[in-house]
Amino acid sequence: MSDHASEKDSRREDYPSEKKSFEPDEKNRHSDADISLEEEEQENSPIDAVRLAVPLTDDPTLPVVTFRFWIISFLFTALGATVQQYYFFRSTSGTYSIFFVNLISYSMGKAMARILPENKISAFGYGMSLNPGPFNIKEHALIGISVSTGAGAAYAIEILSATDLFLGFRINVLGSLLLIITTQSVGYGMAGMLRRYLVYPAEMVWWSKLVQVAFYNTMHNTDEYKRVRLTRGWSRMKFFWIVAMCTFVYQFLPQWIAPVLVYFDWLCWINPFNMDFWALFSSISGAGIFSLSFDWTSVGGPTMYLPLAAQLCFYGGMILNYWIILPIMWMTNTLGTKTIGRPLTSGLFFEDGKPFSIKDVLNQDFTLNETLYEAGPPANMAPMYALTFLVSFIALAGCCSHVACFHGAEIWRNWKRAVGSEEEDIHTKMMKIYPEVPQLWYAIFYIIMAALACVVCEVYGTQLPWYGLLLALFVGWALTLPIGVMNAITGFGPGLNVITELICGYIWPGKPIANMTFKCYGFMAMVQCNQLMSDLKLGHYMKIPPRSLFVGQIWGTLIGSVFNYLTMILIINSQRDALNGKAPDPNGLWTGQSVQTFWGSGLIYGALGPARMFALDGKYWFVYIGFLIGLIVPVLLWVLSKKFPQYPWSKFNIAIIAGGMSVFPNGYVVGVVSSIVVCLVVQFHMYRYHRNWWNKYVFILSAALDTGAAFTGLVIFLFLGGGISPKLSVQIPSWWGKHYVKDNVQNPNYPFLSVDRCGAAGHNWESGTLTKP
Repeated sequence: MSDHASEKDSRREDYPSEKKSFEPDEKNRHSDADISLEEEEQENSPIDAVRLAVPLTDDPTLPVVTFRFWIISFLFTALGATVQQYYFFRSTSGTYSIFFVNLISYSMGKAMARILPENKISAFGYGMSLNPGPFNIKEHALIGISVSTGAGAAYAIEILSATDLFLGFRINVLGSLLLIITTQSVGYGMAGMLRRYLVYPAEMVWWSKLVQVAFYNTMHNTDEYKRVRLTRGWSRMKFFWIVAMCTFVYQFLPQWIAPVLVYFDWLCWINPFNMDFWALFSSISGAGIFSLSFDWTSVGGPTMYLPLAAQLCFYGGMILNYWIILPIMWMTNTLGTKTIGRPLTSGLFFEDGKPFSIKDVLNQDFTLNETLYEAGPPANMAPMYALTFLVSFIALAGCCSHVACFHGAEIWRNWKRAVGSEEEDIHTKMMKIYPEVPQLWYAIFYIIMAALACVVCEVYGTQLPWYGLLLALFVGWALTLPIGVMNAITGFGPGLNVITELICGYIWPGKPIANMTFKCYGFMAMVQCNQLMSDLKLGHYMKIPPRSLFVGQIWGTLIGSVFNYLTMILIINSQRDALNGKAPDPNGLWTGQSVQTFWGSGLIYGALGPARMFALDGKYWFVYIGFLIGLIVPVLLWVLSKKFPQYPWSKFNIAIIAGGMSVFPNGYVVGVVSSIVVCLVVQFHMYRYHRNWWNKYVFILSAALDTGAAFTGLVIFLFLGGGISPKLSVQIPSWWGKHYVKDNVQNPNYPFLSVDRCGAAGHNWESGTLTKP
């Protein structure tokens, strides 16, 4: 690709007044009638799914950053940040679907286009029309991108929640907001350097964005999408609405009326009060072997379109770890797995299984009091939790090694394109008419966010010095490229949370808050960079000007950060005992599992330190083998691919397998069987034997199912779960599908341990324990 100066000059042309298809060779233009199918195919994307979903048309005259954009994006970003933060503290992993945002924002945009006057407003020398014309597809897409950037659960909330819930230490409002904003924004500067490798190449697909492209074109009924008719002659929009509404109605059954359908642990019901049955077959507390789930949010739309090989690797990893390794370790009591009494927990314990309280050995500044710690027996991890660190190291090392072996040549080709090669993706060529975001913009924004992050570390008691913050950012820089490549190509990728904990734990031992802060900045620099890249790719597909994208993403981040913080404060103040584990939630809906896991990691790597917990002569020395496994396996597969090229060795991805093995502690082992069934039916059977059906339905069907489920979750939260007011909290009577004892605070699911009708309340086991009761 040519340098910025020449690109800038080439873009200084008058925009045409009509939408047109892109014609790359102006010297050899033909009339539309003369363009052959073969020529069109040569100028399209080399990726089948991209050719199917992304039109080769553009209208550069469409307004993008409009008054409607500012208003609608603010409303839905604020709502999304609130809902996603709410889900962060819930036991089920519902999402604030971008398709819900797109549907409602479409209606709002159309209404504003009809109602608003065409008057102009101005502020600070910048003016715009209240109504620049019809609500258009680019304006709509930018609203969605802005919302997706800010409508998530900010990772920094985990630091604020952990210190509040478990240490009684709350950072003030200014410090909290600066922490959230800087962790959410610092990765943006990295995008300026990496967009040429993670956005422009055709191979960097970013699969979830294709569904959104199909959705936007369906909503706006673009020419390419008008021609396609579905079953019974329905338009795509009619099909979408029918499926979404059916899903919306159905989801009330598992989400509200019968939560047992979310965790349908049918094998556990054979002997629910047997400890072994509970550990192996419960999907809430154990391995969830052959557990079913009839809740769409446990399956999810991506199951229908992510690459089949990547999904099989992921679910294969889940089966290996939770259906094979966990039962063996539990039944043989390896490393005291059964002694602890819980197969999956992120807590710390003594050798005899009694809980270890880190507060008893901390100083007033939350550092470790080594004298007190050494005076008693050492802390132990649950063995399956220790195994999580092993597979995390496999995933990270495997990602770097796999990308180097199987995609190194592609990265080299992309670098050559960046320095002047003429070989470019068709959509990259189409985007050349728009001014690019200068590298200086990214650099200035990055420096400002890094400086504010240093202020947070030095002023607000994070225990991390400013140079530690810079080290965390460097780690993010170093590992973002390989992780981004894997995310873009497969839809899966490892995180940096464990490696950042390890580095900080060795350099600053005995400081849990420093460890959590280091992890948050190092990890989020990579995550937010990947988020920006994926949205830049959507803008690439939708032909949104890069500078408009830059503004929209920063806007969404700022709004989302504020509402993340406000929601966290409200929930912690109202559900503190359920979140810190002092009292159970009667419906099993509120949980502090994610915060407990985050805090547990901070204690292991921070207060106690990896040198103590993972000493080479200690119990958990084996975790470091993960680096070796991750590095070697892709190399062996690469060698085999050269010796036996007829086999798809690159499809066997050790990093994705390890990702499946580490589902816990970030969630429950739920929906495995259901997800595999959907994956095989859609991505194997339908794709291979009914390709025409797959081409027509897969993206719009996925969007409709996710949208319907998202609407249900939102309605339950606002009007049935007390989201607006506790007075609107509605409980259906206790029955088989939702068993609870209203006045039993300690054991609300009595005589069962949890809502899946599995396990003994109070751990009063009838059988299956190490010693007879």
